[in-house]
Amino acid sequence: MSKYHSDQPIYEDSNDQFNRGTFVDDFTHILSNFENNENYIIGLFAKWGYGKTSTVNLILEKLKAKKEFCAIYVSTWALGGDSDKIIWDILEQTSLKLTNKSIKTKTSKTGEILNKVSKAELPFGLETEFDLFGSEQNETIIKSGKIMGTVGFVSQLLTSSDNIAKARKRIEKSINGEKVVVFLDDLDRLDGKQIVEILRAINTVADYGGMTYVLPFDKRYVCSAIEETLPKGRSGDEFIEKIIQVPLNLPLLTQKKIDQVFLGKLEQILSEFNIFMNQEEIDRFQKLYFFGANSYITSPRDINKLINALKFRIPIAINEVNITDTIITEIIRVFDEPLYDLIKTNREILVKQTNNLSQRYLMDQDNKQRKSDADKIISELNELQIEMLQNLFPIIDTLYSNYGLIDANTLRKEQRIASEYYFDLYFSSLDEEEGISNRKIIDMLQLSKYPEKLRKKMKHLINHNNFDIAVKYIMDRAESINDKLEFCKAMLDLIADFPRKYESSGFSLSIFDITIFNIDKLLKDSHTKLDDYISLLDYTYDKNRIDSIPLLIREIVLYANKKNKGIEIDLTEGEVKLYKEHALTIIRKLAKHNKIPINTINHETLIYHYWADFGDKSECSDYITKHTKTAEQVIDFLSQFIEKWSESGKNIYHRGDFKESTYKEISRYIDPSYFYNLLISNETYKILTNVKKDDLISFENPYDSKYGRKSNFTKVGNEHTDEFRNIVARRFMYFYENDAHLS
Repeated sequence: MSKYHSDQPIYEDSNDQFNRGTFVDDFTHILSNFENNENYIIGLFAKWGYGKTSTVNLILEKLKAKKEFCAIYVSTWALGGDSDKIIWDILEQTSLKLTNKSIKTKTSKTGEILNKVSKAELPFGLETEFDLFGSEQNETIIKSGKIMGTVGFVSQLLTSSDNIAKARKRIEKSINGEKVVVFLDDLDRLDGKQIVEILRAINTVADYGGMTYVLPFDKRYVCSAIEETLPKGRSGDEFIEKIIQVPLNLPLLTQKKIDQVFLGKLEQILSEFNIFMNQEEIDRFQKLYFFGANSYITSPRDINKLINALKFRIPIAINEVNITDTIITEIIRVFDEPLYDLIKTNREILVKQTNNLSQRYLMDQDNKQRKSDADKIISELNELQIEMLQNLFPIIDTLYSNYGLIDANTLRKEQRIASEYYFDLYFSSLDEEEGISNRKIIDMLQLSKYPEKLRKKMKHLINHNNFDIAVKYIMDRAESINDKLEFCKAMLDLIADFPRKYESSGFSLSIFDITIFNIDKLLKDSHTKLDDYISLLDYTYDKNRIDSIPLLIREIVLYANKKNKGIEIDLTEGEVKLYKEHALTIIRKLAKHNKIPINTINHETLIYHYWADFGDKSECSDYITKHTKTAEQVIDFLSQFIEKWSESGKNIYHRGDFKESTYKEISRYIDPSYFYNLLISNETYKILTNVKKDDLISFENPYDSKYGRKSNFTKVGNEHTDEFRNIVARRFMYFYENDAHLS
């Protein structure tokens, strides 16, 4: 795996990705043409991050191969911007390379020591003797009890320009026809005062033949910095022009070359992590990159910075979010923080939501409100930033260009930032309590051949809160499931213990309905579809999930009906008949073991419906008569057939009214007279006979002050209250007594 880029300069031609070689050759040729007794100060201008130091290193390597050159490199920043230290370093390196001897005298070395001493804490009373004048006698005593600034003063004296001048004369004699080229790097990292002192210093020691200075720096920064130190009215440009005799600009890198290098590095990262894009995704990346995003990348330093960011982000993004959107979002994050923050904080405007019914623009069908809000957030953006938003978020493209909007399913399947399911994952770590990892879903899908491992993994990954998005991820990759029937059974096992799995709020489906609909999709292309559905029914019976059995039966009855134009399950009429026969066998098994409930608040009442449809009324009647012997049991039985309702977006369910349709439905399973006789045999309900229609009380009447729809006894689970039971009994008895006159 390739390493992170530390933004260090290169030193060898083999690492030169930007073809600096031609410039290096030309520059070296210029130096070769200088006469031995000539001296120049050359300015090598380029912005930060454009590769000045890398170019200098390549020139140094080139000069090493030429005997007539003595090349020296000095980092002004590493030496703290101290002009004296820099001059001493130049002279010392020159002396060592030309004579193999140090130029520093005992006096100058003592000055360096004192400079260090002046910055340290010495024990009180310590005395130090020095031979200050080189007479080989220690005439000078410095006590630490005196002001330590004295030591600093002496250090400056010993490393003063007089001593530098003496050293320079010795160097000048040693040059003897050699061409000394000194590269003073990192000037544009210093403050203005330091830069001026260094430029003045080298100007005083560069006035003899054979020594040339090369100063690579960002001219714009240096001119601005030194201008602050100059007398009012003097410009930094004028100062530089008087110092620099040969101004050169590092050749600008074309955007084409920058793109070539960046895309080459990006391709290497994608290859390392086995990421392959289809042609459609490649085309989309090219549109996003070449028509906007690449404008942010203008230098080698930009490339290294971005590649380092992508090396961290891409491995995390694999199979979790769209790779193209990840790359473009990282470019924005690294180089355009204001735009990144704008995107991150405006989810509602940028993402068209279909799953959240409470979202702000639900009723904004013509996008007038969204357009108004979008105008506000992009009013301060430039054309490039607006284009980036349009390319990433189709809803914004629609607002401003009237192009067609990509559907939500496509955005989800492609894991795009514009999808309501994926947007948040581009800005935060995955919260698997609410979300779920695509990568882990993919791993789970491979386990369908290993039932126990599959169920364990599924239970660990999927919960009540992330179920909806987890199922969508599963269905997006359903083709990778080897044993689809086994996977369907595992899904039924998963939701078996989910709370409120049969309840739906507002217009949304229940978790059980979502599961069954997606089971239908998984089995759609099965060659043994009938056997598969029978297997699921048997599996549910064996697991003793009585409440799920009628809902499984309902799927075939409703969605395999050839008269249903929205047919979902492709079974022949003969296959549907066989399924119903098997379902009747299951129902009879339940009855034999007394497992069909007489009192429930769930969907088990549908068993009576299918029992009567697939079998006959006498079987139902015998079972009900066997288990209903009292008036209270009659009320329990009747109550379970009353419809339930809830307010949109809430999980509080209420009972509706016992209606004429409810009475007729029960009449299909048992003779109502049996129930009526049990009720009138009870003193509590006997007094409710001969009730008039106007005296009937409704659970659904919002204006009823006594028994209104919001009364607690109408809530599901409160069917035991006297008020509830009396109202149900009264309405049943009314319908029985008026049976002959019912519509």
